[in-house]
Amino acid sequence: MSKCSNGNFFLGVLIGAAAGAAAAYFSDRRKREAFSDNFSSSVERARDSIVEGYYEAKDRYNRYRNKLTEETNDLLDEIEDND
Repeated sequence: MSKCSNGNFFLGVLIGAAAGAAAAYFSDRRKREAFSDNFSSSVERARDSIVEGYYEAKDRYNRYRNKLTEETNDLLDEIEDND
């Protein structure tokens, strides 16, 4: 056997073992429900974090936009005063 086929064989064994362990774990209804609850709460926390990040970015954008508008208007006023 070559090194490549040995590596493929052991990779197959690892994947098969992981699939078997997952099947055994999820065959228990309580474990399956606990996993589902944990996964759902993780997804909900991630969604909340993304929404919060969106609103923070939106507020930051509005602050910088307003500041830039004010500074631009001040500069235009200064230019008009010098003419």
